[in-house]
Amino acid sequence: MIGATSQQYPLDMASLGIQAIANYATNQTLPQNTEGKDFFDTGVSLVTDKPAEGVESIDTTKGAELCWG
Repeated sequence: MIGATSQQYPLDMASLGIQAIANYATNQTLPQNTEGKDFFDTGVSLVTDKPAEGVESIDTTKGAELCWG
């Protein structure tokens, strides 16, 4: 049985990618790594209807609302 899953956001990823291309074409700037990471983090959410205390998560209703933007 699965008690939680992670959810990424492909429309946000695509939008951020297009913006990065536009920024590079305009002024040759690249996205900066997310603070504390060695990459640009486009976001992920933990989805569960039984959250653990101290762990940031969203429920499945919110996950369904957000899944395709």
